Amino acid sequence: MAGSTEPTRVMVAVNESSIKGYPHPSISCRAAFDWMLSKLVRSNAGGFHLLFLHVQVPDEDGFDDMDSIYASPEDFQRMKQRDKTRGLHLLEYFVNQCHQMEIKCEAWIKQGDPKEVICSEVKRVQPDLLVVGSRGLGPFQRVFVGTVSEFCVKHADCPVITIKRKAGEAPQDPVDD
Repeated sequence: MAGSTEPTRVMVAVNESSIKGYPHPSISCRAAFDWMLSKLVRSNAGGFHLLFLHVQVPDEDGFDDMDSIYASPEDFQRMKQRDKTRGLHLLEYFVNQCHQMEIKCEAWIKQGDPKEVICSEVKRVQPDLLVVGSRGLGPFQRVFVGTVSEFCVKHADCPVITIKRKAGEAPQDPVDD
């Protein structure tokens, strides 16, 4: 629409570092965020509205970080609250960065399979663009690990930009992030 003053809505999928854990962002999502700021937003902070989505993968057996399989309902409530708090601290990193640069933003947490949830949220929120980080895995690693970014490129209902982490930032095991 010519002459529109609506800001460009960019959804950014973020996740925690598999090396450092919460509240540290992964190398690839931090690289994607930094790229977006330097190449898209630049000095036009008012022209963008950033939408940060963090998808938490539920612990399949429900006993993450527990010493005993004999758990009470209160133990499960504490685990759920702990996971939510960790996710909020991760999102806080990105929201604080945006507020320092006066970029309008929103952030939220969902649970489930990241690739499915991201594409579902794209349908629901209808951003102009989705930005995701990529670990840059080779074909052998992709077979065993799979990639969220490839899935989003194929299935998201909006344009998708994938940003590969820099070679110098890649850990020894490329699956780590």
